[in-house]
Amino acid sequence: MARQCIFCPRPADSKEHLWSGWILEVFKSRPELQQPIRFSKDKTTARWIDNPEVLISCVCQSCNNGWMSDLEIQNRPQMLPMLLDQRTTLGPQQQKSLARWAILKGMVLEAANRERDSFYNNEERSAFKPPLSSIPVATTVWIGRFSGIGFHAGGTGIFRPLENVPKAIHGHVTTIVIAHLAIQVLTAHVLPMFADRGRISLGQNPGKWDMSLLECWPIFGSVRWPPPISFTPKGANSIGRLVFRWKVGTDISK
Repeated sequence: MARQCIFCPRPADSKEHLWSGWILEVFKSRPELQQPIRFSKDKTTARWIDNPEVLISCVCQSCNNGWMSDLEIQNRPQMLPMLLDQRTTLGPQQQKSLARWAILKGMVLEAANRERDSFYNNEERSAFKPPLSSIPVATTVWIGRFSGIGFHAGGTGIFRPLENVPKAIHGHVTTIVIAHLAIQVLTAHVLPMFADRGRISLGQNPGKWDMSLLECWPIFGSVRWPPPISFTPKGANSIGRLVFRWKVGTDISK
């Protein structure tokens, strides 16, 4: 039986680029950006790949060539300057489009691992596509700047206790680095018994997060990229610390 599209009931008869076609064109046209890419999913070992053309069979042609293509077109004008390390101002609609792009890539990256249950459920993925275009509840998206040139795509799950319930909160973190642009998405699912608690703090590793990241979802007016502090290849504010920002405490996911 053919795999079903992760966004609709149609068969998954199309392959989605993890790295968008227009981004691949930027890679090809600028030799300084042609570096190996770090690719990981959940707890599988991260691997380096030389070919950035990562294709994942998880969507139908209608979704891929329709609303997903439209989302790429919407984001190219605002993402390209940041990839090339140029100062950029993002208005509310641009922030929402960028947040949707990052969440979409997180959902596609998650679908690459067929051996694990999906974090995003059918209702969230179905509502994510037009006409609803809904961003999952309890989702936050940040953007930052990497002082070097990097390429990374990784997703991982996290758990947090609440009132002595070890796995009361299940979160999913997607971290994407494309040249100088760093994006991180966090979505949290809370057990129904705690659903009326409102926004719950998940706790994170120490870092200068308020100075090195801009929150673009939820939206609180326009933002100017880059933030005051950039992530570096090594050191106290390394890009690796962003990747592992939410990996705190003892691993209770098993």
